[in-house]
Formats: sequence, structure tokens, C-alpha cells
Amino acid sequence: MSSQTLLIVNPAAGGGRAARALDRVLEALAPLRPFDVFVTQPGLERPAESAARDAVLAGATRILVLGGDGSSSQALNGIYAAGGADALALVSLGLLPAGTGRDYARSAGIARDPVAAARALARGAAARRVDVGVIAFPDGRTRLFLNVASFGVSAQIAHALEEYPQLKRRAGAVAFGLATVRAGWGYAPVETELRVDLQAAQGGPTAAVAIANGGWFGGGMHVAPTARLDDGLFEVVRFGDLARRDFVISLPRLYRGTHYTHPHVRHSQGAEILAAPGVGVTQPIEIEADGEIVGALPARFSLLPAALMLA
Repeated sequence: MSSQTLLIVNPAAGGGRAARALDRVLEALAPLRPFDVFVTQPGLERPAESAARDAVLAGATRILVLGGDGSSSQALNGIYAAGGADALALVSLGLLPAGTGRDYARSAGIARDPVAAARALARGAAARRVDVGVIAFPDGRTRLFLNVASFGVSAQIAHALEEYPQLKRRAGAVAFGLATVRAGWGYAPVETELRVDLQAAQGGPTAAVAIANGGWFGGGMHVAPTARLDDGLFEVVRFGDLARRDFVISLPRLYRGTHYTHPHVRHSQGAEILAAPGVGVTQPIEIEADGEIVGALPARFSLLPAALMLA
């Protein structure tokens, strides 16, 4: 590292949006020079995570990400891998949203155009501390997330988009809607158990559960309209025994954020959530976080309040 700032660029983000914006972003960020630039290469596993970790270990105090929600989440985990909560306290994360969904930017009030976001950073846009989600697995692994973690049909959607990246490249934000309809039509609710803070465990057939720090996911679905990034609480949104047809028909309400009143949707708040497969369930129930598959139930979800400086 020749400077204390690293710009991580995922040129494939947003079907090439990041690559097309790079020159203008570099021009907009000129007042922040000097900074180093790392461009991710296809085929590597979580390259933004490794780049952020190595940069922080080398003395970086600011990580900028020109990419999508997945790249931003990787950078967050890289910062944490370099020094845990202490690193999060010392290193700021700046986002230049260029992905397909750009959902976290909506909640954070960041311009969803990467050049506009870069100009705001260069002008010294106000920094803020935000909460960070943590997923802990029984084998001791942990995974941090910025925006939303979920399981059920939503994880199947993320899995489909990971498996067929050309869908996102060709269809853009429409890809989320197409994948949602396809996954929703083919997914059957599965028994899960959910405990929010010290409340009694809730069981039953579940189509999906969103554990939300931010308000939007899935390319514009307003899954948690009451979410705030700095209140120390998750919004927990459980979609119960929804028939396939009802799931698809209800999608417009999910995009509008009016689904809380649906009879098969339950909403609560909490700082710690325990989730597990129901009794007798043997199939793996995958978890996605910030659009990436990170593991499977059982898992514990908790918050690091005001842990990250978003700047």
C-alpha cells in the first residue's frame, strides 16, 4: 500500500456499469488522492474480501468500493478479518454503488449513481456509524452483512442468480423479478423454528424469513419499510405458509412495502435471532446475506451496534 485508501473495483458489477463509470469515478475522486486501486478478476473467490483484508493489514484506514452489494459485503468482511471489531472501529467504508440491485444504497441514503456518490465523497459527505449484522454458525464460522440476511425462497433466488450470472448481466434489475417468480413458483414452504430475543420460539411452514438491517433487498423489494441502519435492531419479516399462486400475486405489495398487513406475513423486531430447521426437516435451508449464499441453518443472527463508519 502506497496510501491509506484503497479503491476496490468490480468491473463486472451491474452488467459492466462499474467498468463504464470507472474513468469518471476516478476523476470525481481526484480530491481524495493519493489512493491505491485494486481491480477484481473473474473466477476468484471473494476477491474484494481478500483485497480489503490485506489493505487494512498494510495500514489502510479507508476502503472504497465501486461495485455491487456483494462486493461491499465482501469488503466489510475483509476489514473484520483484519482485526475484528477494532478494525471496524478504525477503518471507514465508502460505497460507490454500481451493482444490479444497489439496495443498501437506498437505505443508507447514498446516491445510486456511482459518479454522483464519488462526488459526494470527494466533497466530504457526512459520515455516519451504522449497525452491522453477524451470522454465527455452529461450526464457529461467522459472516458479517450490511443489509439483509434471509433464508427460504429468497435464498433460492440468490442461488439462482449466482448460478446464472448471465441473467443479471443481460436482464439487469429485471433479473431479480424473473428469478423471484421462478423460484417462488417452484418453492414449497418448509418447517422452521424462529426465536426473536427472549420470546417464545415460533414454528410453522415458512416460505421465507428476512432478517433486515436495511429496508430493501432483491433489486428493489421494500421488505422492511420500518428498518433503520442505526437503531440497534433487526426487522424480522416472516412469510408463512404462502401458496405458490398467492406468493406471486403478492409480489407487488412486497415492492411497495405494504406486505406487513398480509395474513401470512409476521413482523417483529429484535437484536438476536435464533433460526433452525423444524423437527424432522433434513433438507438444507440455505442462508443468503447481501445476495450471496453464506451457509445454512441453524444459525444465530446478532448485531454489532454502530460498529461501522460509512463514509
